[in-house]
Amino acid sequence: MSHLDQYIKHADGMKIIPGFKAIIQDAKDALAALPRWERGFHIFWLLGPFIMLIERSPADAWLSILALTFAIRAAVKRDGAWLKIFWVKAGFLFWFWCLLSGAMSYNPAYSVGEAFIWIRFPLFAMATAFWLAQDKRLLYAMLLSVALGMLVMCFILTAEILIIGQQGGRLRWPYGDLVPGNYVAKAGLPAFTIMVALAVSVKGRLAGLAGFVALFSILISVMTGERINFLIRACSGMLAGLVWKPSWPRYLGLVAVEIFAILLVFAALPGTATRYTESFIRGATDIETSPWLHTVNSGFAIARDNLLFGIGPGNFRFLSYELLEGVPFTRPDNHPHNYYSQMLCETGIIGLILGSVFLGSIIWACLKASFGNRDNVFMATAWVIPFGLFWPIATTADFFGQWNNIFMWSAVAVAVGCLSKIKGFS
Repeated sequence: MSHLDQYIKHADGMKIIPGFKAIIQDAKDALAALPRWERGFHIFWLLGPFIMLIERSPADAWLSILALTFAIRAAVKRDGAWLKIFWVKAGFLFWFWCLLSGAMSYNPAYSVGEAFIWIRFPLFAMATAFWLAQDKRLLYAMLLSVALGMLVMCFILTAEILIIGQQGGRLRWPYGDLVPGNYVAKAGLPAFTIMVALAVSVKGRLAGLAGFVALFSILISVMTGERINFLIRACSGMLAGLVWKPSWPRYLGLVAVEIFAILLVFAALPGTATRYTESFIRGATDIETSPWLHTVNSGFAIARDNLLFGIGPGNFRFLSYELLEGVPFTRPDNHPHNYYSQMLCETGIIGLILGSVFLGSIIWACLKASFGNRDNVFMATAWVIPFGLFWPIATTADFFGQWNNIFMWSAVAVAVGCLSKIKGFS
């Protein structure tokens, strides 16, 4: 049993600092046992949540380098056992179909290129599950890194609120565009779900700290103005709190406190309240006026005439203006703002089936792993992460794009860490 496992087992009434020291000491011991060249890559991996705070290019380089290194390492070591795992095979099968769809499209050079480089995201998740997180002490260290990165982002956004305030009901720091809530909701999701689970399950100072940080971060999510990202966090947090030994009075109390705090924000900022209530409900239900419903429907409308192969990954942005001309209740855009509408539109019905099987197999694999160890908070809640991120009816960013996928697959990679064959996890 690791130092951290011992700490959580006896967490009631204990101080917080010993828990952090346990994670750090375990990480040091695990790194010291690695070959020197692998030690550097594992440290680089642990720095990821902070690299993602810089900008998309450094974050993409971090993820891509680790994914490519894993592929080369597996080839050199002739390690192909991971290729026999169902969700891995499903991912590569979907990727091959995307390449075929792109090759059959009107713009094959661009589309095949988009499909080809997309594999770096699921390959990074595979690298985490079958290499970087093979020692659970390092996986715990990554969870701490994710939590600290999320806190740093929350402090940055708090500074933005105090210095310049919201602009058009949204926040932009530190990137200068409207994605900080994407980082908090997706990259920070593994830490957030565990915090909520601990807050409603264990006792003492650990529960208090976890509950406070969860509340602080959910309020920052509200302030970013990114409604779907807020819902991903709120719903995933509530679900995580339910699946790991909840104390019902504390669970209901935490939910009540969070709702009360959000209502206070709405009372102080009527514009934010309107964005999350009237305009959100209208945008999700009124087919005649909702730009989002029009955009999602655009994917289905284009798919009707391109049902087998689709129009090719990434080609919606080029073809939607032409193909949707005169079609009611549609709107051209860069992508259809829904993963499943986009997969159907850009890769056809077979691509939609293969993609859905791939995403569903990740959720199922994590869920099965949770059945094997209900005593471990991470194991019990890990499946909530892909379940929340791949929820089919949400508005979503570009499935084949860069920024959204970096945040999303960094979280999924941590979640599939529960699939590692680690003594103490299974």
